[in-house]
Amino acid sequence: MKTRFVVAAVIGAALIGAVAATVGAAALQAGRSEPLDVWAFLLVVVAVVTTLGLRRTRPVLALAVAIVATGGYLLAGYPYGPIQLCMIVAMFEVARRCSLKVSLLACGLAAVVASACVAARFSRELESPLLMMAAWMGWVVLPWSLGALANAIGSARERARQQLVTRVALEERMKIAADVHDIAGHGFALVAMQAGVALLVFDEQPDQARTSLNAIKETSAKALAELRGMLDAIAMPKAAGLTGLPDLVEQVRAGGLRVHVEVEPFDLAEDIDAVAYRVVQESLTNVLRHAGSSSADVRIAQQDDELVVQVVDRGQAKVAPRVGRGLSGMRRRVEDIGGRLEAGPRAGGGFGVVARLPLVR
Repeated sequence: MKTRFVVAAVIGAALIGAVAATVGAAALQAGRSEPLDVWAFLLVVVAVVTTLGLRRTRPVLALAVAIVATGGYLLAGYPYGPIQLCMIVAMFEVARRCSLKVSLLACGLAAVVASACVAARFSRELESPLLMMAAWMGWVVLPWSLGALANAIGSARERARQQLVTRVALEERMKIAADVHDIAGHGFALVAMQAGVALLVFDEQPDQARTSLNAIKETSAKALAELRGMLDAIAMPKAAGLTGLPDLVEQVRAGGLRVHVEVEPFDLAEDIDAVAYRVVQESLTNVLRHAGSSSADVRIAQQDDELVVQVVDRGQAKVAPRVGRGLSGMRRRVEDIGGRLEAGPRAGGGFGVVARLPLVR
């Protein structure tokens, strides 16, 4: 309701201004044009109201009415005046809001009609009206050019916006896929390790086998619960953070991997906390899968303005493992918050992961 009132007010003010300017133009052209009458003012009113009222919703119709009203006004011999601006505004809006094919066709027809209408008047006022007719076409072609340029810029911005939306959606899917990999990969690695332990000691150490089977049950249940939560929320799951580190270490130890942990107490931002946990989780999962090691060391400490997360094992890795989703996902998470990740074989044997996460950003 308020918008309609504003539009009506704008049209009313423009109409008053157009009528006043037409009267002023008639005074300056007295004796060289027909005097204003009811029909002249009616044509001005129709052109102004239609152009401003329909330029957004039906720009082609607004242009047609403006061209016809302006042409009739000039053919009748009335004084040149602001009615001609209606044609310019309407042509600009057609070029800005319509496709290039439609606006180009409308521009051509408008130029032909406008030239034909003024040709008769110019023929009465000038001995050689062709030059003036060509100049008059500029009243149509120039606003079309500006409108077409605005249309091209707007289309480019819309394409850029769509590409940005598509890229953000793709990145979000990649994040979800990476989290599925973290949850499922970690869970399956623990289950495989624990199952292997259970098979080895099933006859000789039934208590240890029972412990491993219970660990398999708990790990599977937790992984399934996290996956269900992710699917239910249709969003990236929130990592446990370093408060979940004790549970993570216990799960890994139940799988037969000895883990030594040194963690200094911190108050971390949520995103830093989550990334630190994911780095430890993925690193320990890789130790279970690839290192052939029976122990790993986890150290989390502050160095200057960085949180350093270090996970090393004493396995037999001589070269860096194939870069898969786990390592690449870990690197992406670290770099997304402005950190750095180093991963590779250690000089004394084994494999090491060092993530440096900024504490001040």
